[in-house]
Amino acid sequence: MVCAGPNMKVVCFAACLDSVPFKILKDDLDVIRVDRKQIILLPKNITGKVRGSKRNKLIKNALFDLATPHALVMAQPYLDVRAKEFFQIPPHRSIWLNDKRNMSSYIPKAYLPEIYEEFMDGACFRQVGQLPLPCVIKVTSSSSGDGVRICHTQEDLDRAVADFGHLEGMIQASEYVKIFRNFAVQFGVPHDPRVEIEIINWHEQLIAPNGAFLGGIIEDCYDDPLFEPLNKVLLEKILPEVRRRGWYGVGGFDILMTEDERFYFVDPNFRMTGMTVYDFLARNNVIKKSLLSFTGVFHGSEREFREKILPVAKPGAGQQMYITVLTHGPKVFRLNAAMLFDDRSELSGVAAGLIARGVESSVLTDVAGI
Repeated sequence: MVCAGPNMKVVCFAACLDSVPFKILKDDLDVIRVDRKQIILLPKNITGKVRGSKRNKLIKNALFDLATPHALVMAQPYLDVRAKEFFQIPPHRSIWLNDKRNMSSYIPKAYLPEIYEEFMDGACFRQVGQLPLPCVIKVTSSSSGDGVRICHTQEDLDRAVADFGHLEGMIQASEYVKIFRNFAVQFGVPHDPRVEIEIINWHEQLIAPNGAFLGGIIEDCYDDPLFEPLNKVLLEKILPEVRRRGWYGVGGFDILMTEDERFYFVDPNFRMTGMTVYDFLARNNVIKKSLLSFTGVFHGSEREFREKILPVAKPGAGQQMYITVLTHGPKVFRLNAAMLFDDRSELSGVAAGLIARGVESSVLTDVAGI
């Protein structure tokens, strides 16, 4: 809802429109700008109390009634045979591109870490022998750092076997790249083949020791000469090959940079990610400052949230954060937001100020040095 254009419709849960977070984001913060006619509501019986396969079944059945054939886009599309006709892009095509083991089909070898071994599933992985250490163990179909283990020791590898030994999907052991900086790029491949492919934005990523994504930093780096060789290979080789395979839309890659400025593509994201909205907002000058995205929690009532958080979240000279996702439970608000700054020297002070207002976030705590 935050970044949808005027010609798009958004599917959401019925409870969203009557919620406190929706009213705050739309009326108080002017973050949600879609018209009511752009919103498609799922049936009211699909609530947060319905979980797992039961919820998936209800959503799929609802989509069959609500969605227009060949118009639906989902980050993780259903593989149900009945749902296939509703997707713009065949689900198997998106799933194939999002699988890490297929990256060598469209990315030059020089930009990929060496693959040591591939295992058909967890049962095969349990039989693993010696592997070069350090190495990276990945479930090839995973995303957002989920299903990734960095193994420096045999004990780390044994834990990875324990974690992944029950899985049915492909598991890959690859070269460990000593990271100097961690980036991600967002791109747009238009449906019309006559329209040029576009690089939307670059951002730096904050990653936990286990490889999980924590947040991203966007600064004025769109035209940074550092990215010129990558922009060239993306626009002239990688993305044209992706387009040739029938995919279009908004997507991205996670890319590692070594100290000697070698780049490695490590994760494909042929879907919107948690950073896509911020890349859009920054590229379109909606957010004019540099930003650091984070997830956090605020414990308190709606009145307390309005008193402590809204003054620094509303547009204007005093704005210190831009909230894009907000949920509300008994005495608790959960949010995904961007902390705004002009210079990195301000980061610790702004983070400490948000913490003082009651925002609890591991990212902010780390940045503030608390």
